[in-house]
Amino acid sequence: MNKIIMLIWLSMFIQCQSQKIDKYMIPIVDNKYEKFDIENFLKNSVRGTLIVKSNDATVVEDKQSYGFIKQVYKKDDIFCHTVLYYPTGKIKEKGITFNNGTEIGIWFYYDESGKLLKEENMDEGYDFKPADIIAYCEKNKIDLPKGYHDSGYQARVLKQDFEGKKVWRISHQIAGDKIEEIILDAKTGKELQKKTVPFYNP
Repeated sequence: MNKIIMLIWLSMFIQCQSQKIDKYMIPIVDNKYEKFDIENFLKNSVRGTLIVKSNDATVVEDKQSYGFIKQVYKKDDIFCHTVLYYPTGKIKEKGITFNNGTEIGIWFYYDESGKLLKEENMDEGYDFKPADIIAYCEKNKIDLPKGYHDSGYQARVLKQDFEGKKVWRISHQIAGDKIEEIILDAKTGKELQKKTVPFYNP
């Protein structure tokens, strides 16, 4: 009986650990060529935007000055798969961002013929990793947006420069008219600044 209880406990522990690891893991993006379906976009978009929803994801396509953009928001995921395209519909760049936030992980860049030019680690110089940001937000009860939101203020995670150093900036709503802004050192995760600023809902 003790062995059975031990096995059940061990199984539950492993499952919890696996879920924790998955939650902090940045989705993997490959470097495969992709093309934007311009014909479908022009046929179905409304005022330059096409939103397609399914049970597990929302795909948002937009026309931009450089061409087009496609963003895939998976349900219950805090990350967004983003692909930019040239006006011809050929891929320009792609990678992962925080929902309503900054680029993270490896990004891929292509020339106008579709040839891969380079790949860039967007977390270079950020020893305090995206997984650490997620853990920090969880610990401090900051809800990072999951999936697609078309309205309302959503917490933002950005990479910026502050007083000559790389930092993470987290902004989240703490009241109807208040936003808390937190600046963390990119290398150590140390809080450099925390302040409350007014929020005006237009």
